[in-house]
Amino acid sequence: MIKFKKACIIIFFLSILILSCGEDHLSRDDLSDCLGLATADSLAPVGGISEWFVWGIAYKQKPPVSGESLIKEIIDMHRDHHFGFIIWNAGRSTLAYRSELPNTTLLCHQDVAPWGEHNAFIREVLKTTCPLRLAINYGHEKKLAIYGRLAMNRHYGKEMHAGLTSRFASEHPHCYERGKRGKIIRHKLCYAIDEVQQERIDILLEIQRLGVDALVLDYARQMPILLYHDALVQPFIEKTGVDPHQITSTDPNDYKEWFQYRADILTGFMRKLRLAVNAQEKNLGKRCPVLVRIPDNAEWLMIAYGLDLRSWYEKDLIDGTILSPFPITKEDLELHTGFHVDMAHRHDKICMGGIGTKHLKRNRVFRNTGFYDPQPVYDLANQQYNTGVDAMTIYQSETLFHLPYLQPLLHQIDNKSRVKALCRELDKPDFPPNYPIGMDWHTKLPQLRHGLSVEEFGDNAL
Repeated sequence: MIKFKKACIIIFFLSILILSCGEDHLSRDDLSDCLGLATADSLAPVGGISEWFVWGIAYKQKPPVSGESLIKEIIDMHRDHHFGFIIWNAGRSTLAYRSELPNTTLLCHQDVAPWGEHNAFIREVLKTTCPLRLAINYGHEKKLAIYGRLAMNRHYGKEMHAGLTSRFASEHPHCYERGKRGKIIRHKLCYAIDEVQQERIDILLEIQRLGVDALVLDYARQMPILLYHDALVQPFIEKTGVDPHQITSTDPNDYKEWFQYRADILTGFMRKLRLAVNAQEKNLGKRCPVLVRIPDNAEWLMIAYGLDLRSWYEKDLIDGTILSPFPITKEDLELHTGFHVDMAHRHDKICMGGIGTKHLKRNRVFRNTGFYDPQPVYDLANQQYNTGVDAMTIYQSETLFHLPYLQPLLHQIDNKSRVKALCRELDKPDFPPNYPIGMDWHTKLPQLRHGLSVEEFGDNAL
């Protein structure tokens, strides 16, 4: 009887915990208001994914006079192009804003070899102003919503990238992920370790406190998010008797239990974050939707990467997704925008489309030399609009604004009927098959880095 009562108490409190994640559920209409997505019916809300230092670095521009002038210029460019929101880069491993947390590391805390004089400029900006705080204040003054974006598992780790790697990552080698063949993966940390989860949660909560209109957890790269660290593998072996290193099938179904086990770890992290964000919302008196940026891949690949979107929606752990067109895994190179939109809308959430920078730009090339043509980019946007995406996002928008040949695209991308017409009116370019224009910057077609086969992909095997 005593054991039964204890079990009832545990179930009761677990029920409260689960239900508290879904308190004051934000509807899709509520989210549209929070996120600055209101537009005329014929126009789509468009937002930029901005990284305030990339233009100067990628195109070897002389650093501007001040960080404040640069941040305000970026905000103004988005407003001038009729963008309604900006997904502002808060950091990856190191942070691109001034944090008051004791264990964080600022961007370029050491020199980064390829960045030259911009290392000193970035350090000076972060010493004298806070780009994120300024973006929030000035962006709101200009009626732009500002989301805070944090890359969730990109820790670099190589010596040449010392200025991009946080001290937390460098000082916790026991947290480095492991590939399927056992290689140490220094640029990823294992989410099965509590201190790894807490480090990201602390940063995200601070970003929320600064007054952003949403949090964006960027899971779009570094797949899978979880790999083969002992903290994952050993409990799985104890639970199932199966060593996942020994699964060598080419059938995704044979990995189902292992992939789901890894994904459940990240779902636990998302639950912790949601509860903490909800609690802080009450103290701040301001709603803060949680969005995740993800590759536009099939559902089974989402699970393989550690991203159990269906569970996240059902448990009300996220308010929507932002898609990056990123064919990355051999077994399925298609985009699945319709699936992601349908799942989001079925749960009264939002799903944003995305245009990447692949072949829209080439670093240090200021004019189109034949690598870019607008027709397939309009076609990609039109396909996403036809599925019912709630908004469109443009990656590294602050850099694209500087390139004259992209101005027609950037000024018309919000006009859904015009985009549809241009798909028909413009001639299709004679690009090679699978030319990944408009895809994520790191798309490597026809080369691929990920797949099920350990023989083919080694430590990059799923």
